Amino acid sequence: MAEQHPYDALDISALTTLLLNPDRPPDVHRAVLSALSRRNPIDRTSSLVALLESMVQNPGRYDQEVMISCIDLLATDPSPDATEAMLEVLPSVLQTSMDGSDALKPDFREYFYTALITRQREGDLEVWADFLPRLDARTLVAAMIDPAAGALEALEPFTLIDRLSEPQRTKALVSVIAGVTRRRGSPEVISQALQLIQVSSNPEQRQEGVEALAAQWEKAKRTGREAQASMLEQALHVLDNKPRSAPERLTGKRPWAP
Repeated sequence: MAEQHPYDALDISALTTLLLNPDRPPDVHRAVLSALSRRNPIDRTSSLVALLESMVQNPGRYDQEVMISCIDLLATDPSPDATEAMLEVLPSVLQTSMDGSDALKPDFREYFYTALITRQREGDLEVWADFLPRLDARTLVAAMIDPAAGALEALEPFTLIDRLSEPQRTKALVSVIAGVTRRRGSPEVISQALQLIQVSSNPEQRQEGVEALAAQWEKAKRTGREAQASMLEQALHVLDNKPRSAPERLTGKRPWAP
């Protein structure tokens, strides 16, 4: 008979306490997760949810292998509570990619997004149906900008953005363009955002978007980020139909305008 690991004798509460201390050595966290993997999935769900929240709140303090193991267990957890927990922390995970710090590493974020999309049991679908309409503009924009978030295309973020009320809708689309150009992302994403802005029923909001992107262009030119400036200029060429004045021509302003 195989020898029982000491952690197998601990109750769920004790195992959870060990997990939620980010200063514990990684081998302790790994051993605890190994013990949890042998417990009834329903009994361990709350522990895994608590660990997930702790990992997001303490980025950089947990071992990457431990973090991946937690996601593995959540991805196969039969309880819809696991799906709900992953969706609840989704905005926080996405926002860590927006500040440029990569506090949660791209590999982890990609793994998390991919695992989340696999949650498609019948009970999970009810959670998705309740959660998706509640995603705010900031989260949807981040889902379009994070280079690791390819799996989230399955959520159709553009469709969800298009359903937002104004002015959030147009502001979100402008933010997508600004973010994608900053990261030199996909021109197709920019093209889709431009098409949606062009059918906006709010000309004032569209003009505000033009002004915001023009300010980004000026900053990019001033700091020598020519690739970003070029992408912004192409976008502004589509959006800004106001004729260029003589003084603007002389000073080199708004080179995209007719």
